[in-house]
Amino acid sequence: MIRLPAVAALGAALLLTVAACGDDTSAGESPGPVNDTYTQQAADLIKAGTGGLLYFEGAEKDITLDKIKVYKDWSGPTKSVKPVAGAKVDIIVCKVGTSCEEVGKKAASIAQSLGWTTKILDGQGAPEGFQKAFSTAAADKPNAVITVAIPENQVADGLAEMKRQKIPTVGISAVKEGGAVGFDANVSSRETFQSVLEVTKAIAESKGTAKAVFLWDVGYPHLVEALNTSKQVFAGCTGCKLLEVRERTLAQATDPIEMQNITTSLIQKYGNDLQYIFTPYGNGVESIIAALKAAGRTDVKVMSKNAEPERLGSVAKGDQFADFGAVRGWNAYAAVDQVVRLLAGQPALPDAEQGIPATVFDKSNAPKDGKVNWDSYVNYAERYTQMWSSAQ
Repeated sequence: MIRLPAVAALGAALLLTVAACGDDTSAGESPGPVNDTYTQQAADLIKAGTGGLLYFEGAEKDITLDKIKVYKDWSGPTKSVKPVAGAKVDIIVCKVGTSCEEVGKKAASIAQSLGWTTKILDGQGAPEGFQKAFSTAAADKPNAVITVAIPENQVADGLAEMKRQKIPTVGISAVKEGGAVGFDANVSSRETFQSVLEVTKAIAESKGTAKAVFLWDVGYPHLVEALNTSKQVFAGCTGCKLLEVRERTLAQATDPIEMQNITTSLIQKYGNDLQYIFTPYGNGVESIIAALKAAGRTDVKVMSKNAEPERLGSVAKGDQFADFGAVRGWNAYAAVDQVVRLLAGQPALPDAEQGIPATVFDKSNAPKDGKVNWDSYVNYAERYTQMWSSAQ
């Protein structure tokens, strides 16, 4: 859902990442016998989620296939509290001009529908920009702050100041990191869940024999969580083989030459064993596909997530194998609902109870223009509006 700015990820990622290196500890291991039950479970979920919706029960970091359910009825909250009158909310987005701003504007519109006033602040795509935006918010003295795709560890001072002023903060696309200070509430964009669906698709399509590489960005905590959980689900496929986790930064992902070189090195290293490539977002996928085509390897199936329009268009054309998306806009409503609860002096809702579902896109259902009518899946806006209006 959230396309992260390259500058913000670079500093943290460089401490963790070397483009040509990765975790290939399983490279020498041979797959075991196929677990038919696990494979069928994956196939059933993918079938239901292609054009339909899936959600999960429990914490996102603990997802297993048996915790993924077919969406049949409302999976979000059913009770909230009455919104306070006249609240003022500052919304700090990771960088204006990215999908962070799109989510921030949606949250602002929802807040305004409650009679609140809002201000969007630009994090400028870097830790120093995030801190500057927090300083602006501290001086502005809003009733609450919402952030979009900003890690806790990069704004510890800002969060501490918000706590000193007793201004609650809600982080969209930011996982709890266990630091000294953190957000008062979190809202996931279901990036871990979507990553799990990537590997589930590979397990199902390969009939439990997938050989795959994670070509991953570990510069953000929520992407690290997505990687770790997805690896665990893939490990449950006893006939599958994890070839390598190849780490790369977002800055590298947006460099076409760099991505083509990395992809070529994977082709040379694994040959025909390379069957699937899992990626954490849309950046760089076009370059991966170009390198595969240049090498005559149109058999390698590339997957991404966040359902970005250009990626869905590529899926519809058959260039990209599949993509995955959480219901867009629901996270903005969930974030405003967290603010509603906190301003009323009530505890925030655990992220695991927000119920945001996701769907599977392949060539059979991906829109050619990349545009998805998310409201056609479920009327989440009506659910939240009714919940607030009926609260005492």
